[in-house]
Amino acid sequence: MDLKLDSSISLIKGVGKKYLQVFHKNGILTVLDLLLHFPIFYVDFTTPSPVIEAGEKKLYLLEVLQTRLSRIFRSRRKISILRVKARISNREVYLVFFNKPYLEEFFKTAQNVYIYGQFELKDKKWQANTPMVFTDSDLKPVLPVYSKISVIKSGTLRNLVEAALENLPDTYEALPGYSLRKYSFPGIVEALKGIHFPSEYRVEEIDVLKKRFIYGEFLFFQLELQYIRNFFRQVKRVNFYKITREVKKVAARSLDFDLTPDQKRACRDMLKDLEGEYTMQRLLQGDVGSGKTVVAFIALMFARVSGLQGAFLAPTEILAHQHFDNASAFFSPDIHPGARIELLTGSTPARKRKEILAGLREGAIDIVFGTHALLTEDVRFCRLGMVIIDEQHRFGVSQRAALYYKGHAVDLLVTTATPIPRTMLLSLYNDLAVSVIKTKPSGRLPIHTRIIPPERRDHFYKWLRKKIEGGEKAYIILPLIEKSEAFTELRDIETESVYFRDIFEGIGIGIVTGRMSQGEKDTILDDFAAGKIRVLVATTVIEVGIDVRDATLMVIENADRYGLSQLHQLRGRVGRGNAQSYCYLFPSPKITGKGKKRLSTIAASEDGFKIAEIDLKIRGGGIIAGLEQTGYLDFKIGNLRDHMEIYKEVQKDVVVILEDESLQNEFIKGLLQGVREKLKTIHFS
Repeated sequence: MDLKLDSSISLIKGVGKKYLQVFHKNGILTVLDLLLHFPIFYVDFTTPSPVIEAGEKKLYLLEVLQTRLSRIFRSRRKISILRVKARISNREVYLVFFNKPYLEEFFKTAQNVYIYGQFELKDKKWQANTPMVFTDSDLKPVLPVYSKISVIKSGTLRNLVEAALENLPDTYEALPGYSLRKYSFPGIVEALKGIHFPSEYRVEEIDVLKKRFIYGEFLFFQLELQYIRNFFRQVKRVNFYKITREVKKVAARSLDFDLTPDQKRACRDMLKDLEGEYTMQRLLQGDVGSGKTVVAFIALMFARVSGLQGAFLAPTEILAHQHFDNASAFFSPDIHPGARIELLTGSTPARKRKEILAGLREGAIDIVFGTHALLTEDVRFCRLGMVIIDEQHRFGVSQRAALYYKGHAVDLLVTTATPIPRTMLLSLYNDLAVSVIKTKPSGRLPIHTRIIPPERRDHFYKWLRKKIEGGEKAYIILPLIEKSEAFTELRDIETESVYFRDIFEGIGIGIVTGRMSQGEKDTILDDFAAGKIRVLVATTVIEVGIDVRDATLMVIENADRYGLSQLHQLRGRVGRGNAQSYCYLFPSPKITGKGKKRLSTIAASEDGFKIAEIDLKIRGGGIIAGLEQTGYLDFKIGNLRDHMEIYKEVQKDVVVILEDESLQNEFIKGLLQGVREKLKTIHFS
């Protein structure tokens, strides 16, 4: 049966009920979604290395000499250890595999075996721990290797991709002929086959094929973005705000602190917009811990006192809950009598959701905080006037535009706690006025950042226990939830949780990952804030917005593998109160030159804007960006760190394509027609 790129992934031979659930949970719904899960690297079987190089991951062909399987008990768990003695070019080597007893039979029957991994000298013997092992069925000239998707490993993914490509006619095309001709892009199926199963390993040729998909992703993003921008650029004001001295005094009474000079400047910028002829379209950049949310609350307050409703869109339920709690304190009944604020997320019970929808529709609710749940069609407002979109870069352009469709000429304030390099700012937000908050509230002390050598790890954690016993709270960040075959040197929560429970025995310890339900995460975070838990072990799910004022210790494992801006965000989870805070960075055992540069930079500076510029110059980003979260925008393939030149080319091409309808193919015409249909529903009088 022939497949289409938009066919359900369930139609691929080999995708059963179990795999289908895994794919859907990870956002892979169609054949194209799977085919855009590109290999992370390739194994070229034509060039096995005859020479062993310490610490270098390479392909080796070895002769098996002897195997030995043993089982031991460690921390009440049974562990199997398979040791293989082998020879590479007349040099004896040793392979060690943990909890892979099934490989014993393979090595006993195999004479020559290909492995991919790195050797280290241990007790004057060359040893490789858990290298990748290839069977006869793997032995193609070039073998693609994929990052696993939950329980679906690289080999299975390779078979599913091959099955999909075998049944995919080369007839589909979304890119316009203008772009295909200009850049000599191949057809989509031809390009996919060349990326997944190249006949020869030539990096430059594979990168050219990938450029087609990076270009396409940027193109469709920019088509929507520029079309909507052109529409909203000059929208006349229909909502008028009550901006008086009395109202400003109410705003001051809502705070138990004085605004910083930068916060005051941002408020002045915003109020000037609200008094202007056209609707506000403003970007508020705030460095970590600078207090940008307060400015957003003041904007919502002016909307409320002017008889308008406000909506605050956050990217995660954790952030939405936190903003709602803080807003409830800001809009206290004694200062804002009658103010009604609600929270709407995917976890809101059906009865409560129904009540909130009615309140928004009838105008009984003044301000609503929420996640993507605010964007559904059944959410209707009586008089929506102010929209705040927090962490702007985490929303697609269609999602960002969706709240526009729920009001009449609404005023928009978009915020980001991720300082954006000026070059990116000009490319992404060239139609928005920009306010910047750099200074932190008074009383905040600088965070001291230290790099800890890996060999001091045990000593460090024993010291950390004493600090926690003294009343402090700590975050410990690990890059992975579970062990990865592709990145064996990275620490994971599943393995390390045993170590941490031993080290911190008798101390409350909690674990938070992106795989947990929102209810589970909320319970643990609440316990951490209340002090029932004093050590929080997590992935980067807590990167943005978590605000526990008395947490003073941040530990980041494999810190060199993160991008600078991500390290800056993680560090910003501490130092939010008036106590001295610290950030401790553990490098990976085999740190690269770029990794050292990242760590030395983050240790030397707390200026998020300076760090963002350096991050862009280093252009490393770290492999973590691909495992947990992409860069400044949620692109699946491209990223602005590495592909800014392509992005700029796309911007120019989109201007040409929008101006000349003859260059628009049926796909693009349909895309723009969909945007037009939404825009037709907006009335400005």
